[in-house]
Amino acid sequence: MPTVPPEDRAAIEELILARARAVDDGDRDAFSTLLQDATFVAGSQEVIGADIARLIESGPQPIRHLVTNHRFRYIADQEVETESYFVLLSGNGLPGTSTPQPKTIAATGRYLDRFALQDGRWSTIRHEVLVDP
Repeated sequence: MPTVPPEDRAAIEELILARARAVDDGDRDAFSTLLQDATFVAGSQEVIGADIARLIESGPQPIRHLVTNHRFRYIADQEVETESYFVLLSGNGLPGTSTPQPKTIAATGRYLDRFALQDGRWSTIRHEVLVDP
């Protein structure tokens, strides 16, 4: 398979980063829009469609998502698979004070994503979260 061109890599990476930002901001609408055509997989849980928005509502909210080390490869015509490392940082300040609490690593792992080129733009069709033990 050919190498994924830089302009496609940039567009796909922007989708990955926009998804992380939506989670960090607690923006259910943006998160579900970014994953509207996707299957979300985390462990034994598989979620599709409108239920995806509920995922960021029910889980703990990280302060920041760090997403890096992206790998891209074609798996079919107009379909790309990516693997990215993530680090989730948490820390909301000490209860009852305005003293900031140091950020701590809440989780690390990998995202395995699949994107398809549809009507001239890339969209996520599968998003799998693998949390490190």
